[in-house]
Amino acid sequence: MNGFADHLMIRYLQPDNVASLLVPQDDPDRHRLRSLLATVYEPALLEVRFVDAVEITATNFQVPVSPPVTVRGSWEKLLPDVAQARATLEVPAVAPPNWIDLSLETVVTARVALTSGALDALDAEDLSGLSEEEFVAKFGFLDLAELMRRAKAADYAELQAQFPRLYRLHYAEAPPFAPDEPGRTYRLRISVLFFPDLDLGAALRRLVQCRRALDDTRPRPDEYDGGALLATSAWLAVFPAAALAPNTAPATGKQVSDLLAAEGFVAAFEDVA
Repeated sequence: MNGFADHLMIRYLQPDNVASLLVPQDDPDRHRLRSLLATVYEPALLEVRFVDAVEITATNFQVPVSPPVTVRGSWEKLLPDVAQARATLEVPAVAPPNWIDLSLETVVTARVALTSGALDALDAEDLSGLSEEEFVAKFGFLDLAELMRRAKAADYAELQAQFPRLYRLHYAEAPPFAPDEPGRTYRLRISVLFFPDLDLGAALRRLVQCRRALDDTRPRPDEYDGGALLATSAWLAVFPAAALAPNTAPATGKQVSDLLAAEGFVAAFEDVA
């Protein structure tokens, strides 16, 4: 056994080692776990302040995932009677499956703060008497060109005709964070891929391909009580720590983490020596 993935699979047979992967000893504020949560649970209305605990409920190695292939066809019969039929079928993918090296099912307990208060008031303003220049001056926070594009209005006059009144929602101040309140629980699937070297282009291609395949095969709800659900799973890329050797590494650990974070992934570095 000399492969990077082989070493990690043996290591992660021990639950304590899996826990250390999610919550490293040098990460007392649990930033890694908070980052994983944020790639699935969009923080639109809720902000995670503290992660209190993570429970790992299932661990699986080398999990295949293949997106379905959609096949469309039609059949027609012209004589003696006219008839038509159309059908859409889903068949198993014919391409080789994508493999998730380590798949974790977890329950994360976190204390959150509301970032927006409840709807407090609604007001409306008559736009019919405003010139385009007056509108721009009065509502500088709005992008008029974007507003007309979304309203499919050819010009400002057409926008006024379609929307003679502008409605504004006023929200109350968000309540103060109460750290003593019980935390909320979030079910979080974490898909882990192992990369034996620091080939970032190849790593990103594999991560994107696997994420898309999993999202296609396991649909997710559109939202939860704090915002939108961004993906079916959080994705963690594990690289060898030795790849960050100062004299040979093409990038620093922070640069790698920042690059992956920009695409919705989280990076980790493990020493298998």
